Amino acid sequence: MIKKGNNKKKKGFTLIELVIVLAVMAIIALIAIPNFAAVKENSKIKTDAQSCETVKRVMQMLIADESITGDGTIVLTPPNVDLTNATNIKGSNGRTAEDIVKDSLKEVKVPQAKKATGTDDDKVGTTESPKKYTIIITADSVEVVTGDLKK
Repeated sequence: MIKKGNNKKKKGFTLIELVIVLAVMAIIALIAIPNFAAVKENSKIKTDAQSCETVKRVMQMLIADESITGDGTIVLTPPNVDLTNATNIKGSNGRTAEDIVKDSLKEVKVPQAKKATGTDDDKVGTTESPKKYTIIITADSVEVVTGDLKK
């Protein structure tokens, strides 16, 4: 007589297999999470560098159009503009240089990176988490950095 037993194979994972899978996933997470943070910060640095280039182009356009004249250092802390160190910079058409620069750069966002960057590496300071742009206008160039200038 043939016994009718439970001949079905057991299906599923053992507890040990599940623990091993969880351990492998934890190791992968420990390796991947710091890399995600580095990628995110690198992206912020690149974004700030692009913003510096945009600010530089806008300032060059204002100078070429003679909307502003003169030289000096402008501090842009979006949405505010400080021309305290740029008394030589003048506006045109009855508008102040501050108003012209403020209107032209109203879409610029505050720098996001934890490290300063800019269009001229020789002028980039060591400011941690810079929240402003420093625009240097001379007779022959315009440079932009986030944070303070190198001393």
